[in-house]
Amino acid sequence: MGTIAAALAGGAAGAVGGGIIGALIGAGIPEERARRYDRGIREGKIVLGVTPRSEEDAEYFEREWQSCRGEDIYRLSWREAA
Repeated sequence: MGTIAAALAGGAAGAVGGGIIGALIGAGIPEERARRYDRGIREGKIVLGVTPRSEEDAEYFEREWQSCRGEDIYRLSWREAA
């Protein structure tokens, strides 16, 4: 999550130059999805990223976010995210 957190922490400045999109792509998010997330941020929505410790953690987070009406959930395998 370090790359995503850094991008979002500097989001106000980075959003103007597309920094968030680059950081998301660098973190393994496909470009089309990164652009969709960037649009959502500009609309006042939230992007949240975590690094699961195991496949079970990844499944848990995905299930919980879906049950809370999370949208556009993108899941790397937990090994890719680590």
